[in-house]
Amino acid sequence: MFPSVKSSNEKKSAANREGHAVTIITSGCHFAGKLYCRGSSRIGGKIEGEIISEGLLIIEDGAVIQAHVKGEEVIVQGEVEGTVTASKRLELAPTGRLHGQIETSLLSVKEGAQFNGSAKMTSSDSKVRPLHSIKTPEVNATAD
Repeated sequence: MFPSVKSSNEKKSAANREGHAVTIITSGCHFAGKLYCRGSSRIGGKIEGEIISEGLLIIEDGAVIQAHVKGEEVIVQGEVEGTVTASKRLELAPTGRLHGQIETSLLSVKEGAQFNGSAKMTSSDSKVRPLHSIKTPEVNATAD
């Protein structure tokens, strides 16, 4: 007669198995501190502090972020002031504005996006060797 009630641990593990864990902070919300998210996350409000995301992080148009942001994939559609570290990919959308430092292995800047700061490109493949450690074959050439 009554539906069974799942414990919070059962709900979390079911969400993780299905890959449907979603975090949403809508416009009008203001958060200060350290925010940790798993799965897909959308932020439309104001965040001050630090954001750590395991998965896709979308900073929506209208969002105002003053934080250190660390994530796997980060899409900036709103405004970010601070350091953004994306281990896989960082995209600045046409409405995105980023003021600060970037560190990522793949950077996409769409027409209309604004970026003021510095960028450091990292390798997504840890097996990549520096150019000076790669030996080139010797070539013997003679002129006639």
